[in-house]
Amino acid sequence: MAQTDYKALLANRMERDFSKWAAQETVQEREVYRFLHTMKGTAGTIGMMELSDFCASKLDAFSEQSSELLAVDSLQGFMSSFRNYFTAEEAANEKETELETPKSRASNEEALVLVIDSDAEFATKLKEILEPKGIPVVIALDGQKGTELFYTIHPQMVLVDAKLPDADGFNLAERLAEAGRSRHLPLAIMGEDDRIDNHIRAMEVGATDFLAKPLNMAYFLPYLANRLQGQEIVLKGTRIDELTGAGNRQAFDETLLQMTNLAERTSKPFALALLDLDHFKKINDGYGHPTGDEILRSFSQFALNLKRDSDAFFRYSGEEFALILPETKSQEAAAFIDRLHKELSETEFAVNAAAPIRLTFSAGVSEYRLKQETIVNKADQALYQAKRNGRNQTMVYKSEEQELKRKLNIVIVDDDSLVRKLVAKQFSNWKAEDFDIHIEEYPDGLALVDSDWYRPEENYMILLDGVMPKMDGLEVLSHVRSQYPHDNIVVSMLTSRNNESDIVLALKSGADDYIVKPFYAQEVVARVQRLTKRMFQ
Repeated sequence: MAQTDYKALLANRMERDFSKWAAQETVQEREVYRFLHTMKGTAGTIGMMELSDFCASKLDAFSEQSSELLAVDSLQGFMSSFRNYFTAEEAANEKETELETPKSRASNEEALVLVIDSDAEFATKLKEILEPKGIPVVIALDGQKGTELFYTIHPQMVLVDAKLPDADGFNLAERLAEAGRSRHLPLAIMGEDDRIDNHIRAMEVGATDFLAKPLNMAYFLPYLANRLQGQEIVLKGTRIDELTGAGNRQAFDETLLQMTNLAERTSKPFALALLDLDHFKKINDGYGHPTGDEILRSFSQFALNLKRDSDAFFRYSGEEFALILPETKSQEAAAFIDRLHKELSETEFAVNAAAPIRLTFSAGVSEYRLKQETIVNKADQALYQAKRNGRNQTMVYKSEEQELKRKLNIVIVDDDSLVRKLVAKQFSNWKAEDFDIHIEEYPDGLALVDSDWYRPEENYMILLDGVMPKMDGLEVLSHVRSQYPHDNIVVSMLTSRNNESDIVLALKSGADDYIVKPFYAQEVVARVQRLTKRMFQ
């Protein structure tokens, strides 16, 4: 749909609201507030920034809670101002072109920064500064959420405040620094107390830096770029995952390329198996992340001891491992994986827990036969089928069967039909290799809550508007977090508010992220792609 078409739709909707007001002769003050709130976000999203700014300037004049009746006659000047913006647009006679958005700000998709700080105003300010420069930021307001996000999204840098409401920042930094050592993770502790003692303690706990608040942004930006670049250089020179002793992701990519080239020259097959530890999140939640790390180390050594000398074993991501088996057909590989299943069923892992822990894993196997065949995707589809079938089993990819990818549902909950239309259109162009994408739209929160939307075996990214009629976005968020699991649902709030208290409330209520309106729909897609790949990998 052309940009001018969206403006025409917005103008038509505005006139419908004005006509409804005129028929009533009076309108509640909170209805005018909601009108301004919606218009502010939508106008900015479709490129009418002057109108968006005008709405923002008028919001303070009305109360969201007031039910006072305003005479429509008293709003004539108000409505005329709105109409003038659309009249000016028509007079400009803009050429109809497809709605263009700037190139996604996330040009460096890998450089995600996790900020753990209870000062929401400070954290959101960092987000506002870094994201236009292509560095996405995810915020946690306490140590517990920060730890959860650390193990879920695998950030490329962590900033930890020295004083958190539920943890000592230095102690938390020490745990995260140890867990991130294999990734050569830059980790900075921040604090207002710039005494040398704090700098020394930061070094002693394993942090790379201590940064004094308030941050000097002229220094901080080149500092951040320096640390991220340094990490990248170091990682390029490593091939071993230090936590588990298995090959790392870079070693996997290089080995897979070598095996592919060899197979094409010699016509000899090779097999790939992806192994995913079952219900690993329950181990982290029940015993703590240090125990989870010990389990990953133990399982890796278990597999390394049993594999053939010619096989190559890697930590693929998180609790997922990969095994490349040269000159091996898929059924032969599956037989070997079944041997791992049997040996593992007879093994107990004595770690820092009250009782030994038993493990199971699900596996997907594929075989490289044809040139340009995407062997990883085939193995991933087989792994997904193994999980759907109940876990603790191996599935071999069969080309004659219908492909079964993981399903990612993009759920857009917004009372603004234009916003839903814009975002849904952008997502319809996303052709993901890892997921089958399905888009669902709901006109308000109550429509989502009353629907039969949740399926346990699928993944969800919910884009949730903060201010809606019938049921507020925060109420919907609270319902989702209390009624459904967290591990397959990511929630990002869509908000027109820059108010610190609103952002704090959303994050504390269980939102994983927030996106401020107005936004470019293409940027929303890019952000969702990053988060879903990290959180559902």
